[in-house]
Amino acid sequence: MAAADLSWADWLKFVPGWLAFVWTVGAGTRKVWLRRHQLALGPEAEALRRQLTEFRALLDEVTSGLHRSDWFMHEDRREVGRALRDAADRREDQVLKLSLNRLADAWDQIFALAPPVRARRRFLGGADEVRQHRDSALQDARDIEQVHRMTELAHTAVLDVQSALSRLNELERKTHGRS
Repeated sequence: MAAADLSWADWLKFVPGWLAFVWTVGAGTRKVWLRRHQLALGPEAEALRRQLTEFRALLDEVTSGLHRSDWFMHEDRREVGRALRDAADRREDQVLKLSLNRLADAWDQIFALAPPVRARRRFLGGADEVRQHRDSALQDARDIEQVHRMTELAHTAVLDVQSALSRLNELERKTHGRS
């Protein structure tokens, strides 16, 4: 009987040590898990969210068709694809990276389809003026076709923006516990 009482006393002495060990392993596991999600989320999550919403606004402008050809010449609009690729390079999550790279590719395709700025000659007369009007009408028809293709690309890119934002929200919920 004395030996049985002694084993309980020994077991009770080691309980705090085992609890501390389990607590340490659990805390270490949680830290590794959170660090992995922080790396997947990447730095500047709010900046990425702002960048994606601004990009969605640009896509909405493209789909409206109310922009002029010089709209694409603005410096900030030219750099959108590069900024999205840079944001993708700072992320570890493959789904988010894929969405951002697809958005950058879509923007580059939309940008490539943008109609060029045309210089019009004034004060022409006769055959030169008729030729210029005919060439301008043919170019307008080609521009309309390009605008339709740009609109289709913009609609699919809006879906990619939605998937990137939902993935970003999911990563934030896993990391920060936001709802």
